[in-house]
Amino acid sequence: MKLIFEDVLGKWKGQATPAQENNIEQLVATCNGLIEVMLADKVWFPTNPLTGSIVGGETLGGFRPKNCPIGAPESAHKQGLAVDLYDPKNEIDAWLWEHRSSLESCGLYFEHPEATPRWSHWSLRRPKSGRRFFRP
Repeated sequence: MKLIFEDVLGKWKGQATPAQENNIEQLVATCNGLIEVMLADKVWFPTNPLTGSIVGGETLGGFRPKNCPIGAPESAHKQGLAVDLYDPKNEIDAWLWEHRSSLESCGLYFEHPEATPRWSHWSLRRPKSGRRFFRP
């Protein structure tokens, strides 16, 4: 299973700016690079029954437009720089945490597994702390 551009856009198709679309394209490519590594290590990315994809949440796990009431105005989701992956058994986060010392070159940052029950937050944007795993 791979991450797909349209799945990150979700119900907000046509509401992303060209800059946000470029961010989403980069996000999808970077995420898929890590997903490929994880799939080779037998990590499963289940389909979320609410989104029909590996994107988490009901409708807000991927891109969110500026007028979306969820998230800060400059959140990584609203810039097209973050996605929540469906992780109902926290197996994705467990693998990431177990392999955290080898993730320096992956180009992604993750919310700490304790802060993301049933989803895994992946972002291209480096948090202010600079840590690979951060708390929101």
